[in-house]
Amino acid sequence: MNEKDLRLVMVLNSEIKVNGPGALYLISAKYTNLVRVNLVLLKALLDEKKKKGIMITIDRPHQYVSHLLQLHGIDQNGLVFVDAISSHSSDTKGGSVASEFQRGPFQIETLADFLSGGNGTSIGASSDLTEAEFIVLDNVATLLTYNSMESVQAFLSKFVTLVMKNKHGHIVTALVMDKDLHGQLFEYISGIADMVIELTPDMQVRQMAPGSAKVSVAPGAQAGVEVKDVIGA
Repeated sequence: MNEKDLRLVMVLNSEIKVNGPGALYLISAKYTNLVRVNLVLLKALLDEKKKKGIMITIDRPHQYVSHLLQLHGIDQNGLVFVDAISSHSSDTKGGSVASEFQRGPFQIETLADFLSGGNGTSIGASSDLTEAEFIVLDNVATLLTYNSMESVQAFLSKFVTLVMKNKHGHIVTALVMDKDLHGQLFEYISGIADMVIELTPDMQVRQMAPGSAKVSVAPGAQAGVEVKDVIGA
């Protein structure tokens, strides 16, 4: 990662609080920048905060994400993958362990039960959840390819109830999506999010606001962070 990437890592490291109550962070970026945002986000959580967590891969198989983490020297030892789109999640790189979500993306409303152990068959995933301090979903809007808006909203509602507020502790969740492609879903998640971070097309932090209140970053805040280079994959 270059200097601009690392500056954004520092901004996210500062803004995302993992030692308090469970919280939901919604990050909006252009679709072409989503992979980079997730890598920067994971570096902040894994390398800077030294936290353990789960990444739910929806937009692409987890092997792709794992390969990029390895390529950019981001430690995966504290990360567990749950692959929501692939039935071949046992093949991992970088020492990560993958839990397989057998139901697949067409029954995404059952994923929250899978993570929390509520369906009685996800002992591994629920065990991972007891140790997790964060969860990252790579591109939640991809769920609309396989599910209705109502099903996605039902999943997110149950996710907040069963996963983020679970009895095991305080879990921070970060969702990344392009609001311009899926405005209705963005508005729904904004309404249940604790903080919304919006990035400009050239990857500067445009505004950070609590929930759906779109309040611009105050003058002097770290809003001039840029990440322009495209990651080669």
